[in-house]
Amino acid sequence: MTKRLVIKEAFFTWLDSLRKDYRLFGPAGREIQTAFREISSSKELTMGYASTMLSPGKLFIYKPKEELFTFRAEKEIFIDAPPVPGEKQAIVGVHPCDTNAILYLDRTFLGGYRDPYYEARRKNSFIISLNCSVASQNCFCSSVGSGPFLKAGEGCDILLTDFDDMYLVETISRRAEELFNLKGKKAGRKEMEIKSQKEMSVLGTIKKKVDVGGLDRLFKENMNHRVWQRTAEERCLSCSNCVMVCPTCFCYNVVDESSIDLMSGRRLRHLDACQDMRFAEVSGGNFRQQRAARLRQFVTHKMNQTGQYGVIGTVGCGRCITWCPTGIDLTEMTKEIQGT
Repeated sequence: MTKRLVIKEAFFTWLDSLRKDYRLFGPAGREIQTAFREISSSKELTMGYASTMLSPGKLFIYKPKEELFTFRAEKEIFIDAPPVPGEKQAIVGVHPCDTNAILYLDRTFLGGYRDPYYEARRKNSFIISLNCSVASQNCFCSSVGSGPFLKAGEGCDILLTDFDDMYLVETISRRAEELFNLKGKKAGRKEMEIKSQKEMSVLGTIKKKVDVGGLDRLFKENMNHRVWQRTAEERCLSCSNCVMVCPTCFCYNVVDESSIDLMSGRRLRHLDACQDMRFAEVSGGNFRQQRAARLRQFVTHKMNQTGQYGVIGTVGCGRCITWCPTGIDLTEMTKEIQGT
């Protein structure tokens, strides 16, 4: 790992040079909402953003909708799988919470079964993370250890910290060492102290906090707590916004689309939501027919401390709170149970 201070203008010039071999994605747009999208120039970037509606991991690595194969019937049935994606992509400006969310998705798609499409895109993604310089009003990343600064640089190739007219550039991976050829002032103890001060400054602006200790046991003991039914009746619309914007939600459904003569078609997978009445439906109906049960499923899945993979299921980005039409706050629901 090397650490150096690089003038921003030089960094962006280098970033533009990547477009020879990589598709370039990053946060862009200022008027209404910053969003991750493909850019043709670094001048389009909005690096000082607080948050986006959708995370880069669920836009460019785990696709919200993906074709698995096509089929056609002639004298026999032919099945054609799409080629494994091979194009390279550089994703710049990924905040610590979203970097940790990609690591969470890795546990799903690169665990016991390795999804070839996800694996290929992950391998071909050059991730440039950016420590936060401002916190969103609904962030609680510090409570779950996922931000506002990235610890040890895990999950990315390059880690950036804003130093006014310069970036502190930390090259994490071997690939980054090979690609990042800019020289700059070597960062020493003084620069790392400044970095720590910047982290403390951003930490001081995070107002939303929750104690996640012991939640596994607490939730099990309060499966019928009044907060589930009351929130479901008074506020929850089962609209699934919370699931759609969550960077760690990975559930999907598989559907077939066929031609009118049933002689050809394709199989797709697309994001699915546990808040939908039809989610995981079987012949006898849905195991969570009550809205309160579906709401409880989402909150406990996100807030359980050891969770599905031995880590908490949320990265504290606060998107589910921000984009809930009625402002349901899973941290406040958790606190209500803790105060029982």
